[in-house]
Amino acid sequence: MKNIHSCTLIIAFFVMMSTGLVSCSSDNDTTNSENANTLSAKLITTLPGNYANPYDEVGWLYNELFDTYYTNANLGGSVSQIITKVQSIADASSSFNSIKGSHYHNVSNTRVSYFLEHPTTCVNDVISASSMSTTGKSNLTNFINSFIIFLENENDCDVIYDKVVAYESGVLLNAALTETDKRIILTTTSITRHSAFRARKKPKKNTDPDWDIFIGNIIASTEGAEFGSAEAATMSLVTGIAQND
Repeated sequence: MKNIHSCTLIIAFFVMMSTGLVSCSSDNDTTNSENANTLSAKLITTLPGNYANPYDEVGWLYNELFDTYYTNANLGGSVSQIITKVQSIADASSSFNSIKGSHYHNVSNTRVSYFLEHPTTCVNDVISASSMSTTGKSNLTNFINSFIIFLENENDCDVIYDKVVAYESGVLLNAALTETDKRIILTTTSITRHSAFRARKKPKKNTDPDWDIFIGNIIASTEGAEFGSAEAATMSLVTGIAQND
């Protein structure tokens, strides 16, 4: 992955050169300057981020909420208790509040319990009921089902990362997918990539939790994405915590 980091930094350098971030610039429009700063920040982001995914902020939010939850000694409990804890953490997060819509949907105890109890049918049920096109539904269903099998046999976090990024690249270039398809799929893959990378990387310290990614963890982000990025992060995290308890 050193080559990826090197290439990313080189690309970031040329982007900054072209946007005037390295040299002195003339009085440009403030909005353009802010967009350039945002772009350059994405280009040099660390793993498991993917700057090419326009919805990757949800993966970073998921990571932030995950870390905050597991630094709290008061862990576990019933699904409803986990929902309350995660929502409390989310409400205190500026990252969460920055993407939380005005009509935010709270995580449903009933739906999380459904994911836990129906691991073999939840993917088809959730995707069939989604607002995606027929092509989008088929595309995401195939990815999730194949990815779960892939995870059972692959432990290298870099290989896992590359697989998800390659799929995301295909989604971005697929003209047959609608904007809604891409939003839901890329929100799902962002959380999947961050969660899977975390599950396979070597722990940095003894306090890091053991973490397994389950199909419910993934499909919960798809259902949440129907409402928005904030819902995708909280619904997926609650389901993942409940499955890993």
